Amino acid sequence: MLALRRAPRHARPAHHQTRHIADRAPFQPGDHVLLRPINGRSTAPRLTPPLHPAHRLDTHKGTIPHTDILGTRVRDVVRTTKTRAGGANAIDYRVHDVKLEEYVRLTKRLVTPLYPQDAQLIVGLLDLHPEPPAWGQKQEDEPSEPKLEILEAGTGHGALTLFLSRAIHAANTPAPPSHAEDEASTAATAAWKRTRRAILHTIELSPRYAAHAQHIVRGFRHAQYAHNVDFHVGDVSAWTRAALSVRQNQPFLSHAFLDLAGAEAHLGTVARALRVDGTLVLFNPSITQILAAVEKVKVEALPLELERVVELGVNGGSGGREWDVRAVKPRAAVKRAGTSAAASGVEAVESESESESESESETESESETESENVAIDDDTPPPPPAPPRKQPPQLRAPRPPTTTGKWSAVPK
Repeated sequence: MLALRRAPRHARPAHHQTRHIADRAPFQPGDHVLLRPINGRSTAPRLTPPLHPAHRLDTHKGTIPHTDILGTRVRDVVRTTKTRAGGANAIDYRVHDVKLEEYVRLTKRLVTPLYPQDAQLIVGLLDLHPEPPAWGQKQEDEPSEPKLEILEAGTGHGALTLFLSRAIHAANTPAPPSHAEDEASTAATAAWKRTRRAILHTIELSPRYAAHAQHIVRGFRHAQYAHNVDFHVGDVSAWTRAALSVRQNQPFLSHAFLDLAGAEAHLGTVARALRVDGTLVLFNPSITQILAAVEKVKVEALPLELERVVELGVNGGSGGREWDVRAVKPRAAVKRAGTSAAASGVEAVESESESESESESETESESETESENVAIDDDTPPPPPAPPRKQPPQLRAPRPPTTTGKWSAVPK
């Protein structure tokens, strides 16, 4: 796939006027700008800090005063200035607006961010369709229907926070202007928050990471998506129990996303807060943790139904390979027990007539659809075990793949 954009010519007649896209206003103080070398596509682009008339950007080819960027438009060209005699030759940079995926990758990080490709895949798993306010509804009216509320546990860098907030942004009316030390502005923002139709609750254990993520979210496009997000610091289970208590223990979450160590320990509490057909997504660095979550759902009979387990790629590439995760019962255990007691299956919360009893959880790739588990007849001796199959060396990953498990809430 090839993506091209129209750029202005380097040389043009004096009477010629370049036409720009209507919503691309000249860059102003506080904007982030992406600079790409004109003659060096292999060179990494530079993300400027918020533009300020008294600041400058230092590069290996010289400096660029922010005043040279202020007032320019998208695709205009700025040139570096030599800092000393005999220094590197000046080079030209083309000015670009900052895309969300570039902003997430290039901003200062304290933790490894969720890569944009993976964030987009996760947002796609939630299948969000926010509805704007109805025609004639006043901005100060609180929504009568249930709000779209999403829980993100593990804010981290704030990458997924931005992608999720952008996905629900259309559901809310524009936020009032915000001024940190203005009491009237603070009151207006608090009143506006009560009218929100879509809210993202994001929770982080580390106060330092939470403050950094909030700074990252507010820094993108003058905090365009920050007002959809409520930031919290603490334990996700404790926060969820408190939120349920305020709401008379009524489920309120449309979706939930858990990206933290020991996520399976929070499944029971988060499942109580999920509405029927709500989506719960677990982001884990290994398939073993997905297995622990599957076992937790099965043993505690949580009202969750496993839908998909997707393997993500390495270094930001989304592989998209799906895994078949199921609970199975070894034949040896069946013969010892002498009966096949019914138990809840992994793929359905309600008991099934031919469901297996509690056993170990095993995984199989969808590409290996041949199952070695066969139906057991009391009158027929079990077949001899098949010899182990040798896996080609190239199919063995050097490390466990990062996986995402998707559950849906079902009625009890």
